[in-house]
Amino acid sequence: MPGFNTVPASGGGGGTLPNMTFVGAVHMSTFNRSWAQGGTAGMYAMYSANQETGYVYYVGAGTSTGVPMNRIANVSHAFTRIDIIGSTNDMVSLYKAKVKSTTVYNNPFSADASINKAALSADAIVSYFQFGRSSFPVTHTTSGSFSLPSTATPLINVVLVGGGGGGGHTHCGAGGGGGNVVKLTGVSGTGSPTITIGNGSSHQSQGGSTFFGSVYALGGGFGGDHSYNPGNGGNGGGASGHRNNSSPGSGTTQTSGSGLGTDGSPLFHGGFSGGSSAGQDTQQSAGGGGGGAGAVGGAGNTSTFGVGGVGHQSDISGTTNYYGHGGDGGRANNGSPQSYGNTYSSYYGSGGRGAGYQSAGYSNGINGVVLARYFIA
Repeated sequence: MPGFNTVPASGGGGGTLPNMTFVGAVHMSTFNRSWAQGGTAGMYAMYSANQETGYVYYVGAGTSTGVPMNRIANVSHAFTRIDIIGSTNDMVSLYKAKVKSTTVYNNPFSADASINKAALSADAIVSYFQFGRSSFPVTHTTSGSFSLPSTATPLINVVLVGGGGGGGHTHCGAGGGGGNVVKLTGVSGTGSPTITIGNGSSHQSQGGSTFFGSVYALGGGFGGDHSYNPGNGGNGGGASGHRNNSSPGSGTTQTSGSGLGTDGSPLFHGGFSGGSSAGQDTQQSAGGGGGGAGAVGGAGNTSTFGVGGVGHQSDISGTTNYYGHGGDGGRANNGSPQSYGNTYSSYYGSGGRGAGYQSAGYSNGINGVVLARYFIA
């Protein structure tokens, strides 16, 4: 085949497709490949054989042009390499096009009476204005798969939150542990990664793990109560108040070998234990708070319940929220349930609060979540 910078001129018109000249193809053995292929300024397109989304950068001396895959664009400068972000095991092909010259068609709405600007659909207008914006949040509260818009760059930011553990359900029950939080920056969003949302648990069971592809965040341990010691988990459940010798549940620090993976400079938040209690078999000894993704659970004593450990703060959704907060413990106080506080109980991945007397005030853990943010250049 001729050298790239001596691609023969394209022929005359006719047909409905752009007059494209094939340059070459490469295999995506990983999702991020750099191709030492140079070229002069012109119209180019990179097409996916599997019709996957992706992004292409034509890199020159001190300048670069980024273009979504499967779209033709004018690269106004010479380049010496092409950086490609796409789907692993895809094959992508580069084409160069020769186009005819045109002139500006002034005032099309007034010049053509058959075109009515007011008749444009709302979806078209919304899409037009959104295209220039930089990033968009997506919240997944149910299991399924992630779908990336074709105009977005294939690299996304993701926050995973495991499900919260349930609170102790008999008197002086402890708070459940919050789910662990895992944050990924600049990971591939192509190929429809599978999403599994960890469920918040009832008493005596650990919260479910939340998955994004092969990466996961562990759910929280359940809070102890009069009959059961607390559970371990992403963050441990609090120690029971109405039980002798009850120690808090322990947390689990995740590593690259236990859910974090290696792509996206993963950051981990969690692994904290639940709060202790006075360790007395009496209704005046309050349960400890569950561990949160940001801190250990507070200790319960004969005066007040243990406060759940604070969750991790993130603004990936556009609003700063806590995720994976520990649940508060309970204190019977002669049979009357206490005020539990638990300000963050409605946030994703939070542990349930412990019961005051019998099952009064007990709550389940809150489901986990996957939050993503994608970008449009």
